Amino acid sequence: MIGMQHTRWEILQLLKRSGGNTVEELAHALSLAAMTVRQHLAILERDGHVASREIRKGPGRPSHLYSLGPQAEDLFPRHYDKLAVRLLREVADIPGAELIACSEQERVNLIMERMAERVAQEYAPEIHGVTLAERTQEVAGLLRDREGTLSEWAEDEQGFHIQDTNCPFQKIAAEEPALCDWHLHLLSRLIQADIRMERCIASGDSCCLYRIQPSPNSYGGGPETLGAVSEATRQRPTAG
Repeated sequence: MIGMQHTRWEILQLLKRSGGNTVEELAHALSLAAMTVRQHLAILERDGHVASREIRKGPGRPSHLYSLGPQAEDLFPRHYDKLAVRLLREVADIPGAELIACSEQERVNLIMERMAERVAQEYAPEIHGVTLAERTQEVAGLLRDREGTLSEWAEDEQGFHIQDTNCPFQKIAAEEPALCDWHLHLLSRLIQADIRMERCIASGDSCCLYRIQPSPNSYGGGPETLGAVSEATRQRPTAG
């Protein structure tokens, strides 16, 4: 983050991923002394980037749990300008007759699908993995570095997943769910697998969680086969 001291920026990223941490947890994660972490937290809290509240974990003195403050969200990447350029490019390239023949929602879906295809083709040369694990790792790193999603990948008993703790288009995604579909289409084409959304920042969750499921077309192909992968599936979390 431009203008933010490195350790304090690391603290903010940890708090965004976790939802809240104690001084001891942050110190362990950063391999720093607790006193050093407290000094950084004091500055962040002064600037409105961090908030704290007392918690009790048994007898003795209470601890403080730190979480992101009201001013912190604006520090994380927002790419509304990049989105605007991409959308304008697709609108300009789609034949007018094709748009006229579509309903309003069909037009939105068409633009999102074309945008996903174009971005996937731009990023495809950077994806060299052969296995599903390799592609998942590469795509998570690419999105983290180029799209500002703070993506991390992991494997659990259900297989692979990617977790995004930052949405660079959050305000628009909250109003237009098709933008989440665009991200799913993009993931599907880059990883060459079916993708299911299990959590969504735009729906009020703390992260977007994408479950990666091997598709019949996901084996034996490289980035040049992006157009052959199956459609992404999307399941928005329901309230409650």
